[in-house]
Amino acid sequence: MTLRWASWQSGVRLPRTRSLPRRAFWPTGAATRRKALLLAVGLALVLGAAVLGLVLLSRDDDDPSQIPVLAYHGITTDSAVVEGAADQRFFDVRLPAFREQMRYLDDAGYDTITPTQYKKWVYGEEVSLPSKPILITFDDGQTSAQLATPILEQYGFGATMYVASGFANGDFGGPNGEDDWYLSWDELERMRSTGAWFMQFHAGPSGHAFVRDPEDPTCHRFYPCRFGEEDATYKARVKSDVAQGLGAMRSAFDLPPGWQGATFAVPWDDAAQSETTTEPWLAAYFASQFPVVFVQENHAGNANHQRYRSAVHNPHDLTQCESGLSSTRFAG
Repeated sequence: MTLRWASWQSGVRLPRTRSLPRRAFWPTGAATRRKALLLAVGLALVLGAAVLGLVLLSRDDDDPSQIPVLAYHGITTDSAVVEGAADQRFFDVRLPAFREQMRYLDDAGYDTITPTQYKKWVYGEEVSLPSKPILITFDDGQTSAQLATPILEQYGFGATMYVASGFANGDFGGPNGEDDWYLSWDELERMRSTGAWFMQFHAGPSGHAFVRDPEDPTCHRFYPCRFGEEDATYKARVKSDVAQGLGAMRSAFDLPPGWQGATFAVPWDDAAQSETTTEPWLAAYFASQFPVVFVQENHAGNANHQRYRSAVHNPHDLTQCESGLSSTRFAG
């Protein structure tokens, strides 16, 4: 609540009042004065308690017990509803559905926050948050994500893009060989310059590649798969890819030396974080590099700095998206 003091206008005269004797304001007699003093102290305590209550209420508003995080990939103008993940279109949210979801968030009173705000909330650091904060994220840097920009701007929202440097370099095409499936560094920088997008790390030059290796034909993911390598060789490969990707982002976006971002989204939702994993080192390594490590369905708790994101896919309608916002896995 904002309180405004009224100011006196010049030239305005107040009616003169009859002066009252002093006893009208302060009673005489020691006993009476003590009663008045106790009354004044009581009023002060009541006012103090009210102020404290307001402060605590404000503090609770600024420190929510959980913050929803939504994960998108691309956006499609194709109206077909795709149910199965075997079809690449499953990962692209239909444009009308995305527009409806953003309108719902605005109507429900949500305001977006930055990765840095989210990280500070996770670690209990001092941070100013809206009453209903939410973090909206996109993975991979797909060209179609640009369709989200005018909708985000319409509601005053911001979104975080998780960048894979190999995609931004132009080293990979789309699922059907499309040359323009991923945004270039220049396109990502233009999005960042609008103020509606925040760039964070997703993968290095090969970190999000689908790998085919005869040494391990059942595993296709660059970070969690060994492909027959010795321990030292495997770890050096992962570390090198992460370092190269971070270096590319620092160069492309003119970020300070040593920048690593406030958050990181694991490619393929696979940080080898399950209890049966053969690579417990990977989850611990990511935790050593990034304050917050986002995973989706493979979230098994907040160990190793991991935090949950709710993935929004092609068939998700508003009801499914709304239901995902209430997941207890968002809790701090």
